[in-house]
Amino acid sequence: MKVRNSVLLYALMAATALGGTAHAQDGEKQYRFVMVSHIGSNDPNMGWLTKSMEEFEKKYPNVKTEYISTNNYSVQEHVRLLEQAISTQPDGIAVPVVSSDAFEGPLRKAIEAGIPVVAFNIPDGRPEGERIPYLTYVGGDEYLTGKKLGEYALEKAEAGEIPKPTHVVCASHDSAHQGLKARCNGMKEAMEKAGAKVDELFIGAEPATARNTLQAFLQANPDTNYIFTVAGWSSPWAWGVANDMKLDPDVDDKGVTVLTVDEGPISIEGVRAGHVLATNSQGFWLQGYAPMEWLYWNKQFGYAPQSNILTGPVIINKDNADKWAELVRGVFGDKAYDEQNTW
Repeated sequence: MKVRNSVLLYALMAATALGGTAHAQDGEKQYRFVMVSHIGSNDPNMGWLTKSMEEFEKKYPNVKTEYISTNNYSVQEHVRLLEQAISTQPDGIAVPVVSSDAFEGPLRKAIEAGIPVVAFNIPDGRPEGERIPYLTYVGGDEYLTGKKLGEYALEKAEAGEIPKPTHVVCASHDSAHQGLKARCNGMKEAMEKAGAKVDELFIGAEPATARNTLQAFLQANPDTNYIFTVAGWSSPWAWGVANDMKLDPDVDDKGVTVLTVDEGPISIEGVRAGHVLATNSQGFWLQGYAPMEWLYWNKQFGYAPQSNILTGPVIINKDNADKWAELVRGVFGDKAYDEQNTW
């Protein structure tokens, strides 16, 4: 299994930037690839995907890419968008397998019709031979995301920089999202080995409801001293609730410790402000670019990758958060970066 990390992310971004814009040649075959995503414009991570797809089009001008998503997410709506995309008969599809059961029918139909599929961000977690037969998976390992963040916290707790975990709550906004469940499971494995209790709590995606749900949990479980939000944008909600309850949620050797995910402005600025211990990069830029490139290589040359392509996780902490902030500002622009920082 090949592992792609942040070093490759920097290198690939630099290489495409330096490479300039190619031009389509007369008579060159034209392709149209569609990314049917669960990440809408209300999620800062959409910027990574769409900008990397723009860079892809500069390098491959005979390919047109489309990004399809919705801000009112549900698995049912995602399946509807996927089926709609398939009906237009694109030359390739990239899609996160948010629900293996829900996506199996449409994706097998597409593959049987000769449309190559690359899974990105979330794989079909079933064994080879049982899973949907897509070309490859490009993305992070969500189980490892939770596990590595948990292990990092335990290292800092062992060093006396933060409290040792007693009770961890994994706050999730989507109970049907198997990638989020994997993050919670990874955190659970790391923390239970250290003797901590771990609970998964469905808080929803609406701020007031999420805050009330988390507050009720913390009141009923006063031994909880770690909160893991499986979306970066919900970390200020968790920190705000703990702060209002006088639980000292800033990063120090007492009170509650908050962990979150992804390299969006909210997550990075949470780390820089000392509100969040750590977050991670799953290599979102590569998750937009690499699926398109593999679809192109498959259509143009018949190539098929021989293994999944892992793009993360990479831990983002106080030591490297400034560099990540600089990188993300370069991708999003100052205005978008500042608008998406809700701390």
